[in-house]
Amino acid sequence: MAKKRVTLKMIAKFAGVSTATVSRVLNNSRKVNPEIARKVIEIANNLNYRPNEVARGLVKGKIKTFGVVVPDIDNPFFSKICKAIQNTVRKEGYSVFLYNTDGKAEREKEIIENLIQQLIEGVFMIAPRMNSKEILDLSKEYGFYPVIVDSRVENVMLSAVWVDNVTAFIQATEFLIEIGHRRIGFVAGPLNVANSRDRLKGYLLALENNVIEKDDSLIYEGDFMISSGYKAAEYFLGLSNPPTAILCSNDLMAIGVLRCLHDRDIRIPEQISVVGCDDIDVTASLYPPLTTVKQPIYEMGEIAAKMMLKYIKTGKLPPNSILHADLVIRNSTAPLNRVVR
Repeated sequence: MAKKRVTLKMIAKFAGVSTATVSRVLNNSRKVNPEIARKVIEIANNLNYRPNEVARGLVKGKIKTFGVVVPDIDNPFFSKICKAIQNTVRKEGYSVFLYNTDGKAEREKEIIENLIQQLIEGVFMIAPRMNSKEILDLSKEYGFYPVIVDSRVENVMLSAVWVDNVTAFIQATEFLIEIGHRRIGFVAGPLNVANSRDRLKGYLLALENNVIEKDDSLIYEGDFMISSGYKAAEYFLGLSNPPTAILCSNDLMAIGVLRCLHDRDIRIPEQISVVGCDDIDVTASLYPPLTTVKQPIYEMGEIAAKMMLKYIKTGKLPPNSILHADLVIRNSTAPLNRVVR
């Protein structure tokens, strides 16, 4: 039977110190009390601790690596951000470790613990499920530098790049209102995610600005997947008074809505208008081509990578970067046709 690999966490438990302290001791940091350092080294030797090859290479300066933590690598929105990060840091001689979390906060924490043992220089956290405080606390505990991508943060001690989703969804909702729609269904993403809450907030503010009463039956919480968009459309169509337009928190859910409407022989946009968000590559090729909130996806990844590289070089915390989105109007939306309805 193979022996269980000794980890920094195991050494920390025996020594009664944090994992970050163990990491500093094993990297010959002078910032640790000598007595504690001797204790950690003794325990590590007794446990026959051996750092992996990647870690040894990093200590010797042979490998420069960042971690990239992403909720769903199959989502083309996230894969494009990852591509931008990788392309940008590669120019400076860095590589990346990519980890998928399936959108689970507990998985994010497990991955962080694993990445710290690889002695990576920093971690990109894309649309994290953990909140700002949890991420900041982890970074302090384990001694790593995080850059948050595609998620608003409220802590000045973290660097982040995100899109102003509130304004973007005010604009998207008001566009539908301007072309005559007042019963607008909203397909939200998971409401434990900051972006989802911001997009819902924009939708609600637009209704309020136009003196349209909020109707809870027109709000459906999805999970950013195509299947949840399909289910949302089924739900809306089952209402006694269905919406004349459906606004979705991402393009994948909008694709699900389109599929459901096609399956029900509902004409788009003559009977129901549909709007997505992200402007992933496929949206212009859908039938009909999808009206969507275009996010600067590649730019977000590029800016995040430059933030990380700047911090590595200077040790100074880069300021947050807030980007703007644009509404791309295609053929999935049209003025409300009261005759057809």
